[in-house]
Amino acid sequence: MADTNDERSAMLPEPAFTETELALRWNVSAKTLQRWRSDGVGPPYIKLSKAVRYPVDEIVVYERANRQGMPNDAALPPLIVDAPVVEHPVTVASDPKRYYLNEAFALIAQHGSLAAAEAALTEAYDETHG
Repeated sequence: MADTNDERSAMLPEPAFTETELALRWNVSAKTLQRWRSDGVGPPYIKLSKAVRYPVDEIVVYERANRQGMPNDAALPPLIVDAPVVEHPVTVASDPKRYYLNEAFALIAQHGSLAAAEAALTEAYDETHG
């Protein structure tokens, strides 16, 4: 075979970030990157059909050109970081208690407001079950 290492490396795709990956790295939204592309701002990118890729070397050049408050020879953050997977707890919002109109009026008359009535009822329940 005539393939040399140089020819094979020339055929390998250049490392690049997706829009989502770059948005995460810079802590901006994907919409911000889209707006920047529309305005001609930000690092150079490659667009094939709908796929947008930011070459890693272009990201590094852009970050170096836009660094502020740090020496020019300061290390940039690593391009590939194994970010920990954070699973946010799913909070199940309980449906609010529903009252018949006559119940609501009676509770409001007795406690001054529905919120005060619910607090009193919760406290009474906690005392009997706690």
